[in-house]
This record gives sequence, structure tokens and C-alpha cells, in this order.
Amino acid sequence: METTSTRETALDGPAQPAAEATGLSEVDRAIDTHYDKLSAGQRLAIDRLLADTRYGAVVSAPQLAEAIGVSESTITRAAQTLGFTGFPDLQRHLRARFVAPVQDRLAPLEPDAAERESLARHVMLDDAERIREMAEDLSPEDIQAVVEALVGARRVLVFGERGSHGLALMLAMGLRLVLPDARLLTQEAGDLPDQLLGLEGGDAVVAVSFRRVDRMTVNVLRHARSVGAAAIALTDHRSSPAARAADRTLIARTGILRLMPSFAPGASLVNAILEEVAVRTQPGIAARLRDAEELWTQFGSYAEN
Repeated sequence: METTSTRETALDGPAQPAAEATGLSEVDRAIDTHYDKLSAGQRLAIDRLLADTRYGAVVSAPQLAEAIGVSESTITRAAQTLGFTGFPDLQRHLRARFVAPVQDRLAPLEPDAAERESLARHVMLDDAERIREMAEDLSPEDIQAVVEALVGARRVLVFGERGSHGLALMLAMGLRLVLPDARLLTQEAGDLPDQLLGLEGGDAVVAVSFRRVDRMTVNVLRHARSVGAAAIALTDHRSSPAARAADRTLIARTGILRLMPSFAPGASLVNAILEEVAVRTQPGIAARLRDAEELWTQFGSYAEN
């Protein structure tokens, strides 16, 4: 397994992994290579760490073990199975992404301690914090790789089920306005496999899926890869079945699970992708938008103001 560079000075003490500016982190590479070797309990531990890497960077092994109901030795073995010497080594790599100028980062969105905030306000502030973390963590190179795949594709198919369907619809509708052939895949008529007929190299499939991943989402991504199409996943952690079935992945972490996972980071990520694609296809957008407006008027799509 590749190793990150280290640095050590008299002031720094023990060597720490240097923050990686681009590409996959050491933890991401370890997940890609070794995740399938983890036991059920070990996967539970790693999934919890990846669901909130800031939590993972500070929680102790006993605290994590108690929180998810496994033994402390399971936590240690999980880290070792991924190729790290132990849990402290894994944590050092989780912290690496946060060692670059902390004082220059935006302050966490925390209310005044004296202020009694409502639950609703707390949830919205937490969503905003998740979006900020995503903006800091996402590699610009990863985003551009996805944009290149979409702009260069002959056609783009978008898929998302259950709670992720809304984000998939949002992405497909936006892409239809800026790309020559973008479509939303659906399961309503039971003909999803038929909609994949003719998929080939030069096409792109985007699957949107946040915990728990729908089985059909994985099947769609696997089929895309099998025929040479770009298989892109928008999901909440790199150990997700969707991420492991894709060849390109963008991560929008959903935070701690409540009644429903937070789709706010996913919606922000979809907006960011659409803006990037729109900029890349700028010369043809004006004409397409004019055509769209004419059709909306012809069909009376919107109520009068």
C-alpha cells in the first residue's frame, strides 16, 4: 500500500502524515483496496468513522466500540485490515486532511452558548456545517473529472431511488437544459433494464444514493462499467456499495442519521456539478434555454404571476 509522506521536527514530536492536496487520501485508497476483507463488525466501525471523519479523528477506540456495540479489539483489527498499524495510525491519517491552516478555516456554525435554540434551527445549522465540510474536503480534481465525463458523454443517464430520487430528478432536469441528451432512469414500469439498452462506451451514468444504498443502484453502476460507460456515484462515504461499484465518486456526507439522512450536502453537490457543466457548455446554453422557454409557454407549464 502507498504511504503518505511524513514530517517531524523537535517541536512537532512524532511524525504525522502530511495532508494530501489532491486525489484520494491514504484512507480512501485503503477503503478501495481492503474494504471487502472487513468483517461485519469491522465494517460497522469503519462506516461510522467515514460517516463523520471529524468525529473519527477525535473519538477514542473504547468510545467508538461502545457507541456501535463491538469490542475494542474489533476496532483495532478493522484498522489493521485496512493496512494501518492500529487505530491510532488510522486516526492520524483521518486528521491529516485537517492539519492545513486551521486558523484560516471558517469557524464552525455554532450558536452562542447562552442562546436557547430550537431543534429546527439546530438541524439547519448542522446541514450548513455538513455543506461547509464537503466544500473543504472535495478535491477539485475529482469534481473536474466528473464534469469532463458528463460534458464529453454521448448521452447521460441519471438514477436515484427512494430518498435519493429527488436529487437524481434535480440533476437530470438541470443536465437536460445544458446537454444534448440527458435522461432520468425510472423503475415505475418495471422496465429499468430496457432503458439501459444501447448503453456503451462514450456514455455516462450518474447514480445518486445515500444510506442505505438501493440494490438496483449498484446493479445500474455495475452494468455501466461492464459496457465501458463512465459510472459515477454521488454518495455519502467511500465504503458505500455505490462508491465501490463506480469508477468515479463524489462524497457528500450526510452526518449523524436522524429520522432521515440530510440531503442538503447532496443538493449542494448537484448544484455545483450543474454550474460547472453549464460553464463548460456555455456557447450553446442560451439557445437551449430559449427553446425551453418557448416549450414551457406552449404547454402552459407554469402558473401566471
